[in-house]
Amino acid sequence: MSQIRKFVLIFALLGFAVTSANADVFTVENVAIDGHGASVTAARLAAIKAGTEEAANILIERLTLMEDRFNIGWEQIDSDIASQLVSGIQISDERRSDRRYLGVLQVTFNRQRVRDFLNSQQLPFVEAQTAPALVIPVWNGPEGSVLWQENIWWQAWASSSPLNDLTPLTLPLADLGDQQALNVGQALRLDRAALSDIAGRYDVKKVVIAIASITGPGRISVKVNTIQWDDTDRLMLRQRQVIADGNDAGTAMRALSMAGKRAKKQIVSLMQTEWKQRAIVRGDTTTTVLVTVSYANIQQWLLLREVLASSALVTEARLDALSADGALMTLTYVGTEQQLALQLSESGVDFLDTNIGLVARLR
Repeated sequence: MSQIRKFVLIFALLGFAVTSANADVFTVENVAIDGHGASVTAARLAAIKAGTEEAANILIERLTLMEDRFNIGWEQIDSDIASQLVSGIQISDERRSDRRYLGVLQVTFNRQRVRDFLNSQQLPFVEAQTAPALVIPVWNGPEGSVLWQENIWWQAWASSSPLNDLTPLTLPLADLGDQQALNVGQALRLDRAALSDIAGRYDVKKVVIAIASITGPGRISVKVNTIQWDDTDRLMLRQRQVIADGNDAGTAMRALSMAGKRAKKQIVSLMQTEWKQRAIVRGDTTTTVLVTVSYANIQQWLLLREVLASSALVTEARLDALSADGALMTLTYVGTEQQLALQLSESGVDFLDTNIGLVARLR
């Protein structure tokens, strides 16, 4: 059997269905629920109803920009609408009494129903994730700077890893390999070689060094250093600061812990907002283009096919021709060519305008 015929056969057997390797942005985790009622059953129903409503509003805030919600006079989703968008619920850490029910809720929403709802509200949204980044929390406490040890700041990130967000962040394992790759001094001075080493361990192109310091009772300030490598391995650095207060949480230790959680939430929100401002599509105009997909082997072809067809901006991906080292595809997409190229880049695919037309290839 010829190489081309092998490609065609595998293509036919596998079909063109694609599943994303990324986490699900339509899943909201770690929603604490606490319901009361005349019976434990009534309390459970009340808790789930309130938790589902909260999760739905968290999802809408995740996918949309605050200014867009403001412009249309957005009001929060109520429990009736939220229940119509749900596809599945999981509950953990259940505790109950005769009239009270507590737990932690994970809600998965139906992708198409959410899309249809947001479109009906004329609310622009984005559902594509960036490539995962590595977050490294450094704690400047009373006893000095700490890395790779249990502390309030590390716990804030370990309590819930934001993999379902639009800008997923991964917490390192803090194993011996991590400790050898990066020490606290190198993290504080943003040592390029050490940062490159640990980025290589986790196969990421972006590392966030978040250095938290106590600035007062129950208050912390975080210096957020985002280090990113471009396609030529040139390092780019962006620095920002967030401040969080937890003094409404009780004791000094609880206040610091709450401040850490709020600072983490601010960092995630800031990163998501920046991504949405770049990636969000306004309007529904579509563009159809012919694309040459370049690859060296069948594994590369399958990966490229997956990335192109699963892009949230691509409404149709049609195969026109296939050979051992390249394919011709007709893509129909919404948004601009720059937005599509930006989104594909986050998945490791270059989308280039060349002398032979548009070309997609692995970076």
